[in-house]
Amino acid sequence: MAVKHGVIAALLVLIGEAAPAWADDRREPAPERTTEMCIDQEIAEKLAVKRRRRGAVDRLFVKQSRHEMTASGGYYASDLFSGTYVVGGSYTYHMTDQTAVEFGGGMTHANADVIRAIEDQRGEVLADDFARTLYAESLLLWTPVYGKLRLGGSIAHFDAHLDLGVGVVDSLTSRGAMGVAGFGLKLFAGKAVAFRIDARNRVFRQELLDERFLVNDASVTLGLSLFLPFRN
Repeated sequence: MAVKHGVIAALLVLIGEAAPAWADDRREPAPERTTEMCIDQEIAEKLAVKRRRRGAVDRLFVKQSRHEMTASGGYYASDLFSGTYVVGGSYTYHMTDQTAVEFGGGMTHANADVIRAIEDQRGEVLADDFARTLYAESLLLWTPVYGKLRLGGSIAHFDAHLDLGVGVVDSLTSRGAMGVAGFGLKLFAGKAVAFRIDARNRVFRQELLDERFLVNDASVTLGLSLFLPFRN
């Protein structure tokens, strides 16, 4: 009996010593999960820093709260007259990088080469067949596109805008209101200069040789813009 009790006691001792070892084996994955959590947190923090850096300056050329002064010139195509040149200028205030208000004006000539044949047939003569035409307009600009392109070995930034507004025209054949719509592109150089191209259509009433017409005059202009203040 003493021998049996001794064997049982020895077995109990062995079982007691082995149990903690099994428990330790079961708890071994815990440190690995903690390490993985630390690594994941570190990666998340790095990504957050990168996002903050990108969000700090998301555009190379910032237009918000800046004033744009533009001088431009180009080609003017009239419904009733021959095509001729146009010169003008504009002031633009950028409320945000996407929206702006613009006030501009231009001067062209009513080149009447096309209607001289009609004059000869009807026996009528215009008082001035190269009369000056003036217009002024107010527009809302919306810029939905901003991007960059490679020009040679450098990267150029640009945006595209849509225009909609109203204006007035003053000439020998028309005095009154007009509607204006168009689109344009700006190519930025440095922090305060941009080159721009604008295509616009102007709708208004015109009276010529005792007849009234609703005309659609179009223009394409190239311009140079200066932004104030000079830095973003």
